[in-house]
Amino acid sequence: MPASQQWVGKFPCFFTEIRMHATRISQLYARPALLAGLICLGSVMSSQAMAGCSWLDRTSSPTPASQEHSPPRFIPAVYRPGAEGFVRVSDDHQHGAGIVGLWRVTFVSDGTAYPHPVPFGAVVDFGTQQWHSDGTELLVSGGRAPSTGDVCMGVWEHVSGRTYKLKHIALAYASSDTPASQGGPVAPAAYVGPGIIRETVTLSASGSTFEGTFTIDQYARDEVTLLQHIAGKIVGMRFTVD
Repeated sequence: MPASQQWVGKFPCFFTEIRMHATRISQLYARPALLAGLICLGSVMSSQAMAGCSWLDRTSSPTPASQEHSPPRFIPAVYRPGAEGFVRVSDDHQHGAGIVGLWRVTFVSDGTAYPHPVPFGAVVDFGTQQWHSDGTELLVSGGRAPSTGDVCMGVWEHVSGRTYKLKHIALAYASSDTPASQGGPVAPAAYVGPGIIRETVTLSASGSTFEGTFTIDQYARDEVTLLQHIAGKIVGMRFTVD
């Protein structure tokens, strides 16, 4: 048989031997590779487990979820009439909680009034006043006849500590109930203009009274022309169910 044919006949055996050697090599290296892979996987799982344990062992603040299961504790609080129950000490007077409620109020002149004078100590107005938790306020005047506009509203905010300020708008009318000293009587009733009342009051430590200062500016219908300015002192007493 020619030499070239002898080499051709040996090629299948040659390739078979190569495949056998390749299989042995792959098996030889596959086991360490698999073992290395398992070690790496175990390390990853182990590190995750350690991460979980280390998180549990941390001394940092608990998460909101863990706070749900925290034991009950005492919270310092005080009772404020008109505040719908107890108020946390840390939240006392926050957002004006202390002023909320129904009050009996009296406006007294300090003698500062123009162009028409009002004597010192004269009661300018009186009535009931509601301070609402949403920052609004309602006043029902006892010194004005309903036909002249005895119900008016305002807004307020907490200044600091137990002090609050308020801005109030009253829509004044001249009617058959308007006294002669104020240009009445008038029939039919006629709109005079807006009256702007400003107050700065301080609540007592007990929360049952307040006092402060007020100004009243009565404008004409154009809301520019000032018809009357009055200033003085306002006092309030909380109205309760007791």
